[in-house]
Formats: sequence, structure tokens, C-alpha cells
Amino acid sequence: MRLLTVIIGLCLLLTGCERMPLAVRQMDNYLDRLGRVLEQQHAHYDVTQLSRYRLPERRDRLLDIAPMRISLIELLVDTQPCKPMQQRVSERNSILGKVMPWSHRLAFEGELIRAIEDCITTLKDDPDRDELIVELNQLVTEKRAQLHGVFWNAINASEEFEYYLRFANEPLPVQDQPLEDRLGAQALQQLAMVGQSMPAQLPPSRPDLDAHFLALYQSDRSSQLIHSLSRLTHTLQQATTMLGDPSVAKLCPMGQPTSQSRILLNVFVLFYAGEIQPQMAQVQRLGRPWAEGVMQLSSVPEIPSATADYLAVLAAGESSLWTHYQRQITAHSEAWQRVLGNCGMRPGQTGWQGPAPDA
Repeated sequence: MRLLTVIIGLCLLLTGCERMPLAVRQMDNYLDRLGRVLEQQHAHYDVTQLSRYRLPERRDRLLDIAPMRISLIELLVDTQPCKPMQQRVSERNSILGKVMPWSHRLAFEGELIRAIEDCITTLKDDPDRDELIVELNQLVTEKRAQLHGVFWNAINASEEFEYYLRFANEPLPVQDQPLEDRLGAQALQQLAMVGQSMPAQLPPSRPDLDAHFLALYQSDRSSQLIHSLSRLTHTLQQATTMLGDPSVAKLCPMGQPTSQSRILLNVFVLFYAGEIQPQMAQVQRLGRPWAEGVMQLSSVPEIPSATADYLAVLAAGESSLWTHYQRQITAHSEAWQRVLGNCGMRPGQTGWQGPAPDA
């Protein structure tokens, strides 16, 4: 019995040490305090909401790419003067070439197209090669037409992309110094530019592509941002609903501050402006380049439908997480202005005095 008591005590102690992240505590505290002042109930955030931001299965995001129409052996035999192209063909036909990751396959396709075009230039003055040149030109056309499909397989088959756009178990941390995700957001935008510029512009080299994918993998901010957007949207929505309740209109019946409205002002200054708005500013600063990258990526041609649907849920659609969050910011700001204005306590009005001493 004594041992059981000790075990239970240790479990309770350990549980008590596992505190929620500060950002979560601030959001919950804001809703709780607002609810107490307004005598309103609010719904707590359900973490299962995050499941809607889970990437579709990889197999649903990959595209079928047709194999080369011309035999690799034929190319090796008939293009002796074109050593760079033969090297590319041999590489693709090797054991490692057949299991080449899609990100390297994208760079390889650019290298192969360049090599074939150089080969055509080399052979163009040889009348005995006219038929081969026609075939090579057709191959270049086919290869350029496949580039967007290869691009999307490079994106969707990469662990780096999946890591970057997953949702985290915690929101962005609260800290005094601004959070950074410059490289991750830039990499997403640069990859989108690669896709948008094809087929007129061929893919960059493997080292360049590897650097973009690595930047995605080294960023934790995108996944935390998705969590913050979801939880902050819920927080603002619940708070706006409470502020919009008909009973709140009776808070200052004569249009003058009351003791209850003074307490409400404290909540506005200390907890909304003092704690929630800094979180919102952090989300806006990190979220704008992130959302731009998601929207740019979604505009790359031949996007698989599963990927398009997912990016639309994040930021590329009218009902996206990012768009819904922006609407909640506006609605919540208007709700506060309306309530404080009815009491003559909106910043700039005569009743605005900042937080009361008993805050």
C-alpha cells in the first residue's frame, strides 16, 4: 500500500511538471478571463482539429511518368560524338540511376535535356544523322513536357517537403526575440519558382535543389505556425462570439464606463494586447512569406489534385487556414472596438484610461 502511494505521488508530480507551452496557456487564460468578466461560456480547443492539416498519403500525390521512348542502347550506339549525353544516359541506366530519388531525377532531367540539345548541335551538319536528329528533337520535346510531372514527384516524394508542411504538437514559442524562418520560406518560394519557370527554363543543379530541400527540413517554424494558426483562429473566434453576445450590449447602458467594463478593459490591455497580440504579430511576420510560398507552389502547372487540395486547405484557397485566420483578426478587432466604443473606452475616447490599479 505504501509503495502504491509513492508511485501515485510520483506520477502526479511528473504530470504536474509537464506544463503546457506558454503560448497555449496565454490563449486559454485570455478566453477564461474574458468569459468570467462577460459571464459567457466558450469551447476549448480540440487538438484533433489539427488532423485536417495532415498531408494526403504520398501514393496519392505521385504522378506516373512515361519511360523514354527511344531505347537507351540505341542512343549509346548511335551518338558516339556526344560523350556528355552518353554519360547521362549511362548514369540513368545504371543500378543507382534506376533508384535515383525524385529530387535528383529532376536535376538529372535538366542535365539530360541540355546534353541532348548539345548533341543535336554537334550532329546537325552530318546528313547521315538527319533521322537521328529528328528522334532527338522529339525526345527533347517529350522530356520538356514531362518536367512538371517530375517536379511534382520531386516535391511530393521528398521527406523534406513532408517535414516542412506537417503540423507540430505545439504552437510557435513565446519569446522576446523575433523568431526566424527566412531560409525555409525562401526555399519554398524558390522551389515554386523552379516549377513555374519550366519548361522554358530547365531545373537547377542537384546541389542547388539539395540546398532548397535541406532548408525545408531544417525549419521547425512552418509546422509550429500551422498549429498557431489553428489555435489562434479558434481563440479569436471564441472571444469574438463572447464579445458579440447580446448581453454585452447592456454592459454600459448609459454609454459610460461601469465597474464591469473597467475589468473588461483590463482584460483587453493586459491579456489581449499584452499577450495575444504579440503572438499574432509573430504569426503574421512568419506567416506572410510562408503563405506566399504555399500559394506560389499551388500555381505550378500539373499539380496533383491531392496536393492542390492540401495546399488550398493551408493557404491557397478562399476557405484556407490562413484566410480564415485573417478574417478572424478583423472580426475580433471590430468586436473589441464596438464593445469598448459603446462604453466610451475605446483608445482615443475620454473613457480610455488604461488598466485599472486592481488589474
